[in-house]
Amino acid sequence: MESRSFPDAEPAPPEGTVVRPAHESDVDAIVRVHGESIRVLCRERYGEREIAAWIAFRPPEAYRSAFASRELFVAERRGEVIGFGQLDPRRGEIEACYVAPDAVGGGVGAALLQKMEAEARRRGHAVVHLNATLNAEPFYERMGYRRLGPARHRVADDVNLECVRMKHVLRSR
Repeated sequence: MESRSFPDAEPAPPEGTVVRPAHESDVDAIVRVHGESIRVLCRERYGEREIAAWIAFRPPEAYRSAFASRELFVAERRGEVIGFGQLDPRRGEIEACYVAPDAVGGGVGAALLQKMEAEARRRGHAVVHLNATLNAEPFYERMGYRRLGPARHRVADDVNLECVRMKHVLRSR
């Protein structure tokens, strides 16, 4: 397994990109990135029915209500949201890390992930967990996450997405 060549400290995001806490005014942009990312990046690993249910599973209201108990972050470039992440700070669970298709491969996902890891560390977690989609598993492996086994993510009564349960041990600062 390839591991990160940089420490768990927060390196600077890619040039021209800012990673910041999300605000309720970002919800429409978060929903847009979420849908585009799933539609484009996941279509080789998931069927049309799964993708439609997955996108419908997180309407704008779900993100608005998440602000009460989750930490949400957005990555912006030239004032446009190009990625977002969601952390459950109580459990140390990374619940979302999505990047707009045209921004993939430029370090945006890594910057968001590192921001959430830093927040989890700040909250006292030594380990973070996540359920990786099948298309995102290689990204998380490159970021130092270890596969624990198969998982499922329920997005509708009759739709469960195949995922991979993963964990990452955070380095102390």
